[in-house]
Amino acid sequence: MINSKPVIIACLSGMVALSSLFMVSCFRPAANYKPSELPGLIAFASDRDKTPHIFTIKPDGSDVRTTSDDNNTVDGLPIWSPDGKKIAFSSDQSDDYEIWTMNEDGSGRKKISNRHGWDGMPRWSPDGSKIAFVSEVLDKQGETSYEIFVINADGSGMKQLTDSTTWGTGSSTAEEKMGWNSAPTWSPDSSRILFASNRDNASISPILYIMNADGTDQKKFGLFFDVDGTAPNWSPVTNQIVFARGSAAKGDIWVMDGSSPFPLLTAKKLTTNLDNNYTPVWSPDGKQIAYVSDTYGKDNIFIMNTDGTSVHRVTYSQSNNDRNPAWR
Repeated sequence: MINSKPVIIACLSGMVALSSLFMVSCFRPAANYKPSELPGLIAFASDRDKTPHIFTIKPDGSDVRTTSDDNNTVDGLPIWSPDGKKIAFSSDQSDDYEIWTMNEDGSGRKKISNRHGWDGMPRWSPDGSKIAFVSEVLDKQGETSYEIFVINADGSGMKQLTDSTTWGTGSSTAEEKMGWNSAPTWSPDSSRILFASNRDNASISPILYIMNADGTDQKKFGLFFDVDGTAPNWSPVTNQIVFARGSAAKGDIWVMDGSSPFPLLTAKKLTTNLDNNYTPVWSPDGKQIAYVSDTYGKDNIFIMNTDGTSVHRVTYSQSNNDRNPAWR
């Protein structure tokens, strides 16, 4: 299954500059492709200009634009606000990775969080009032954990929701003792937060948990059957949840019914290739899923229908990695 620490590291790796250049003539439309079927705009993180920044692209692969030309600042892990006017993201602009927001074109940058250590994986609540995110926490013994916080969209009222000091993984190694909670995603009514965690000795196979928006009533997602997986994403218009499942090197995209008391029994695998597929997200209308795959060597962004059919490649990078898609 997807290892605990690589879940965090995989997200961090998208923030690290790689020695590669963007190949300008890399876009090739898919055969029989109809752009009108895929409206909206996708934001994603890429190292295509050497320094990882956030780009936007149309779902047909055209009109790629960067939100920054600052080679001294690393931006990544974007997510659109519910109204599609803002992008929340993680940036080291203040010399410490914090949660920021900006306009679509990169203007109007505003720092939202202000904590020591890495802050990332922001997720807007569907009502637009709050942002959940993951933050690095150092306890009194000097142990590091990754906890879920929530903050008002204007940067006020920050609150820690999870606390790894109240449980342990039962492992003897420092890496596996590290508690982590990652990839928060909101229910469509903004009342609950679904996330992945290595609690309950799940140091190798992360388990999905759910809690109220204020952090209360934290429990495993579903009755009787653990849902192993990472990177859950709740559909904005239905109770369907898409998530990644598999190993750190070979993941697949799955979908399940979030309204079922036994969601694992409804789970269906959507990808069937031999490659690594991860970080799936819904289209705004809930009819398609964008995700990342290394099918052609480097990480690129793909789109498919919710039943796994009609796979379209969005980016055609050959010497860099395109990751963390977010669709408005």
